Amino acid sequence: MNVDYVSKRFSKETKQKFSNYITTLRIQKAKQLLAEGHTEQIQWIAQQVGCGNNPQYFSQIFKKGTGMTPSAYAKKLNGGE
Repeated sequence: MNVDYVSKRFSKETKQKFSNYITTLRIQKAKQLLAEGHTEQIQWIAQQVGCGNNPQYFSQIFKKGTGMTPSAYAKKLNGGE
């Protein structure tokens, strides 16, 4: 299948961009991993959610989607502020 066709079809059916959908899934999975206690392994989480070996990009999309960095989110989960 053609990537452009699939992307356009996805957008038409779901009313959202495929890239936004994937980013949302990545953030949800990252939140789950952070809640499970993987707070010291941001690079590992970045790899697990499909951001490869790019924790800076992962932190950027996480902050854009949640309003806080992965570290700040983890700290909040543990009762810190």
